[in-house]
Amino acid sequence: MKHLFAAIAICATTSTQYSEAISRTDSGIKVSEPTEIKPDFSSIKIDHARKYIEIIYPFAKEVENEHGVPACVTMAIACLESGYGRSYNAKNKYNHLGIRVYQNGKPGYRRFSSTEKCFEYYSKMFTKERYLPLQEIEGSDPEEWITGLHLCGYNHRVRYIKKIMQMIKFIHLDELEKIV
Repeated sequence: MKHLFAAIAICATTSTQYSEAISRTDSGIKVSEPTEIKPDFSSIKIDHARKYIEIIYPFAKEVENEHGVPACVTMAIACLESGYGRSYNAKNKYNHLGIRVYQNGKPGYRRFSSTEKCFEYYSKMFTKERYLPLQEIEGSDPEEWITGLHLCGYNHRVRYIKKIMQMIKFIHLDELEKIV
């Protein structure tokens, strides 16, 4: 467990930054696709990260047992979307997973009555037709699951896949089972 939380202290990625190559061309300024992910090392304290991961781990493990989504994927999404439980949505709406809602044609974030209800909703999402292709994934390869979520429309940005994978790698969330 010590290894995991040392990694959290060193590599907290609450705010991930991308390097973009900017160059001038005859037709103007060209910005290339981000090529490197740089973690924000100053955004979280180890005790806060430890406490948050301990809180969400049982919920993530339950989703894994019910639907096969690796717990490390769910925890990385929660850490990223909620800023380790510090975001407005996590604190005031119990929305730890960035789950959206559209009301009157306007996008927003869904409100839950508890953290447990948020993870229950997330778990039930995998029974919807939109996510049925995920049942075809064999094994627990985090990158395959994140890509599958992306293809099913969980998040349409390719950067999101990279951010979640970096979160898992930097924090060693995929090794949590070996350490706990």
